[in-house]
Amino acid sequence: MAAQAEPENTGWTVRSAYTVGLLTLIYAFNTADRNLFGLLIPQIEKDMHLSDTVIGLLSGLAFALFYALAALPIASLADRWSRRNIISVGLAFWSLMTAMHGLVSNVVQLAITRFLLGAGEASSVAPSNSIIADLFTPAQRPLALGFLSMATSIGILVAFPVLGWVSEEYGWRMAFVVAGAPGILLALLFFLTVKEPERRAAPGEGKVSDPVPLRQALRYLAGSRAFIFGVGAGTLVSMNMAITHTWVPTFISRVHDLGQSDIGALMGFLRGPGGIIGGLVGGWLTSVMGVRDERWLYRVPAIAMLLIVPAQLLLLFADTDWLWQLGLALETLLVISTIGPLFALLLATAQPRMRSVAIALFLFFSNLVGQGGGPLISGMLSDALLPSLGDEAIRYAMLTAVVTAVLASVCCFAAGRNVSADRLRAASQEKRTH
Repeated sequence: MAAQAEPENTGWTVRSAYTVGLLTLIYAFNTADRNLFGLLIPQIEKDMHLSDTVIGLLSGLAFALFYALAALPIASLADRWSRRNIISVGLAFWSLMTAMHGLVSNVVQLAITRFLLGAGEASSVAPSNSIIADLFTPAQRPLALGFLSMATSIGILVAFPVLGWVSEEYGWRMAFVVAGAPGILLALLFFLTVKEPERRAAPGEGKVSDPVPLRQALRYLAGSRAFIFGVGAGTLVSMNMAITHTWVPTFISRVHDLGQSDIGALMGFLRGPGGIIGGLVGGWLTSVMGVRDERWLYRVPAIAMLLIVPAQLLLLFADTDWLWQLGLALETLLVISTIGPLFALLLATAQPRMRSVAIALFLFFSNLVGQGGGPLISGMLSDALLPSLGDEAIRYAMLTAVVTAVLASVCCFAAGRNVSADRLRAASQEKRTH
């Protein structure tokens, strides 16, 4: 492919690196706050006498429903208003809701806090991706988004050992309070020190127009086959991650008989470095290979999704400690390696003034179907198998994650095969418009 001229004032500068660093830290709070529930499930179930099905509803659907409903209007606002302000306000709100988990006294109140946590966290991902798209060229984005994707593992690496110890010493309620408090200070820091970037388009992405009405943006994206298959791939990856983040701590507790503090430390030690390496390698490899052939933008995540299958089977069925722990580290590395390239693929299918809406539309499906459905389906299956398999039921219920990895790879290959055709369609529409 011929090299393209890069827009001025894009790329790695001190300001852009600082912005990416803070966005990564905010996303680390985002993922740690939502996934803390999974770490604390054994204590919450015991204290509030809940079944796996109810836990699946609270962990997945209760969070994902409001997240999905809030994501699109927030993203439409982010394509028109200051993304920095939206992220700052949202971070402060969801941090407060995280702390409120520690004050609930019944399952209804717990569900309400999960609803509101989801609504707050919807303010982060789409505006963050839109900011990165304006700071970097298409070739640079996978690496920048790879840094952002490391946030899941950074949050687990730092927070889970501490919060696992807090929950064991002081109870699960105090763990939520400790998790929520720092986010309010981070929101203030982000608001005071980050500048809203200028919206820009790279060569081949069209021009930066006036804000696109939400209905028009949705109509354009609905006609993009690459976007539709990309959303399918991302939704299935989200389902895979939701199942493992929700049920791996419970799996370790029931099948391998570890305590809360040990599980927190193990999750931090294995998932933290594994995810950080995966985010960097996935983003770097896609950026380097994509310069030579843009088809690697989808090949890298598609291949990684296939490799997730043996890693997760090793996690679930190896009885030797070091083997199932190796499976946990490898599946984390591989799952996280797909996130940056997937977001870069989705951004490549959208015009500049609809990037936030494109990411939010993806998040609508990935959270409602993936985050909402994955833990619930696995929880229901676990309850159904419990009479015959006992504590082993959770092992077989989590095979749903393996199925999603295979289907995600198929969708990712299909998305990549349609990128060029969708670009020709976009160029043709722009000519007719002007």
